[in-house]
Amino acid sequence: MVENRTPLKAPFWLWPNLLSLDAPLVAVAWMWMLAQALRVQYIQPSVWWVLPLAIWCVYVADRLLDAWTRPEMREASPRHIFHWRWRWFLAAGVVAGFAVCTYQALYVLPRSIFSAGLVAVMLCVIYFVLAYLKGPGIPYAKNLLAGMIFAMGVGIPVNVASSSLLITDLNEVLYALRNTGLGDALWNLGDMIVKTLVLIFVYCREVWVFGLLCMMNITAIDLWEKAESEPDAAVAYSHEATLSLGLIMIAGGSLLFAAMKADEFSKPYFYAVMVAAALLQVLNHYRDRFSMNALRVLADVALLLPLPIFLVG
Repeated sequence: MVENRTPLKAPFWLWPNLLSLDAPLVAVAWMWMLAQALRVQYIQPSVWWVLPLAIWCVYVADRLLDAWTRPEMREASPRHIFHWRWRWFLAAGVVAGFAVCTYQALYVLPRSIFSAGLVAVMLCVIYFVLAYLKGPGIPYAKNLLAGMIFAMGVGIPVNVASSSLLITDLNEVLYALRNTGLGDALWNLGDMIVKTLVLIFVYCREVWVFGLLCMMNITAIDLWEKAESEPDAAVAYSHEATLSLGLIMIAGGSLLFAAMKADEFSKPYFYAVMVAAALLQVLNHYRDRFSMNALRVLADVALLLPLPIFLVG
């Protein structure tokens, strides 16, 4: 394994990872693919930049939180070193980004997107609590939540545009709180949360399949980092076997969905998930040939390479 060190001058291919631009790019690509799969013709133009901006803010905040609460993380990887070195500029960028996203959500985006996005924010709070409490092992629960939140962000604008399900608006929660009492307000809030999760994850299998793929993408990096520093070969092998099994299950499940459940529009989407899972497995198998820096970048590249399946189609 090539030793993981921070270069004095980072190569050009590492900068998207250092600047946390890789995840927003993946989000835009998969939102476009999901729109094609669900035959959604129109998504409000501002969504195409508000979503990646919100994701960038969350990712930067997560890395700043890592470095702030756990000093050892400040030298854990080039991205953490970069974020800690430029923490004040990045923190200001996060505050400004969240302010812009909040304004767009309140005054520009459709109310249904705002209500569903608020549920995603609630899940993000839970994620940051889990991140703060993270132990020494592989945080599978945190990674699953992170993957589903990411997929939820990608799926909200597309599903809201393609669904007739009415989500309880936050104004109804506030109205009940002012006029009919806390009980009705909590009932409306619960109704909003449940209907949002049903709309995003139950009515659309494409979203939760992509969420599982995102979880394995995050877990792959965690397992590779753990295996790199693991002195016990048997434990390192168990990490690789766990990752391989998860990726094989996702690839096989996507193939079954494409063959048995998908129509002509959504088939390419499940093929894209299958290809991405297969590429992650190839990286897992040949990971000793790459540095940890390269693996972090290639893990996100694996999620972008299936895009031509839709472009060619």
